[in-house]
Amino acid sequence: MYFAMQAPLKERFYIKGGKELSGSIEIPGSKNAALPILAATLAVNGISRITNIPDLSDTRGFMEIMKSIGAKIEQDADNKRNFTIDARNLTGGGNVSGSYIGKMRSSIMFLAPVLARFGRVCIPFPGGCVLGKRSVNIHLNVFEALGATIIESETHIELELKNGEFIGNQFVMPELSVTATENALIAMAFAKGYSNLRLAASEPHVQNLCEFLQSAGAQISGIGSHALEIKGIKNNENISPEITVTSDYLQVGTYVLAGILTNSEITVHNAEISHLDSFIERLKQTGAKFEVNEKEKYIKTLKRDVINIHEKLTAVNIQTGVFPKFATDLHPQFAVLLTQCEGVSKIQETLFERKFAYLLELEKMGADVEIQNPHVFKVTGPTPFIGTTVASQDIRAGAAMILAALITDGITEITNIHYIHRGYEDIEGNLTKLGAEIKTVV
Repeated sequence: MYFAMQAPLKERFYIKGGKELSGSIEIPGSKNAALPILAATLAVNGISRITNIPDLSDTRGFMEIMKSIGAKIEQDADNKRNFTIDARNLTGGGNVSGSYIGKMRSSIMFLAPVLARFGRVCIPFPGGCVLGKRSVNIHLNVFEALGATIIESETHIELELKNGEFIGNQFVMPELSVTATENALIAMAFAKGYSNLRLAASEPHVQNLCEFLQSAGAQISGIGSHALEIKGIKNNENISPEITVTSDYLQVGTYVLAGILTNSEITVHNAEISHLDSFIERLKQTGAKFEVNEKEKYIKTLKRDVINIHEKLTAVNIQTGVFPKFATDLHPQFAVLLTQCEGVSKIQETLFERKFAYLLELEKMGADVEIQNPHVFKVTGPTPFIGTTVASQDIRAGAAMILAALITDGITEITNIHYIHRGYEDIEGNLTKLGAEIKTVV
């Protein structure tokens, strides 16, 4: 049985704030690691074994696309997160289509593996062209350097390999793009000869993909750095690579913040501490109380004496950046914590413009925020929150709305929760087990 399909778009959360949390939670695999690894299995002329895939609408949709071109996917009967993917008999001749592609930017990850298998690929622009031509061009430039020819189209991305296979080469990334790095790695792993990839992204999910490609037979050096050397797989017949999807550090950070904001003791297990160095350091600066156990892979939040002036939360500044700097996908959630800190905090978002729609939603609940420019936001605290209706603008903004709702006086209605389901496995069930009062209403 496959994962349940995506919830209806009209569903919404109702959350009653002010509840103390307790207990523990086990963090699943990272979506950002699972999707490129799943894509890479299509380049494997064999059977791949992937464990710890999170149960999300994005992973479900991604696997539907894979099945549409002939991949056989079997889910373990005793563990819904473990899968076997047989890509030996793919169909479609390099054409990839389906409704999910128009909804998922990550479907651009199909370019490299399908091109490697068929010598050509043709897919609609992912996400209904939301990805933008500049971002697409980084991917196309990589493929050109490895021997591909671009076939011009207004509605599709179409490429052909001149010699039917990728040819190893050196490529310098124009920016530290994660998805372009992942597409380049897949292409280079299945290319003939040696390749060098400079200014590569080094996020934990990129490293996880490298480990899978190594399991398939590629030789990769420099993993975790911005300079990678890759020797392509010599024999791609009936190979059987295996990998366990790394823990989702973005979910770890979100649940840790839930414990701190509600002044509760909860334990977050399966936390890769080294993935969260910058986040943890900023938490310490606020005066939040928590324990970190790197060996046992958990973070435990502790209760503060809110009357004691020495245990009040203090404002800090954060600046997002590429790994290992502060993750842009943790900044909306961290902003909720800053609304409860004494003083003025500044958030500098260096990777994306106008990533502040969630602040306007927090304002409805009582937050004191100032948008100084498309990259810089100011938060003054502490401010009490009052329950109202707010919208989830994207995955991480939706998580921020949930965190804010947990500390409101009253009931908060959160709409557009389909975004949240794309990145958080059963967040309603997890929070309910911890003691939150949250329910889904259609």
